[in-house]
Amino acid sequence: MGIVFFLIGLPEFKKSPKLTKEAVKDIIYIFLTLLILLIFVVIISWNIRTSSVLSFSGPLTSEMQFYWGRKVLIIGLLEAAWFFISIKWLLPIVFDRVDLSKKQSIFVISGILLSEISGIYAMLGAS
Repeated sequence: MGIVFFLIGLPEFKKSPKLTKEAVKDIIYIFLTLLILLIFVVIISWNIRTSSVLSFSGPLTSEMQFYWGRKVLIIGLLEAAWFFISIKWLLPIVFDRVDLSKKQSIFVISGILLSEISGIYAMLGAS
């Protein structure tokens, strides 16, 4: 672990091989940030996989189409909730307040809305 942070260039690891209090704090912040991003990536990949089953599988029965549509809708809501929680509460603990540009916000929100709309459309098509 220390070798990785030495290569990254954290000054605490270049000065001494011992872990100082500030170095441990930096390590915790780095791991928290990576954990937040990892959870977001897992939710998005789960959403993509579920959407691909719904879209590209053969003809589904109405019950299966309703099930997969509901699952896509729930995952989209979970993605929106995690995005809001991580931007508003979790990342400001690690960094300062995170301000996304208008283009970045539209990109993320459009992905979430596309997921929710496709889930609702599949559920309506099943009934």
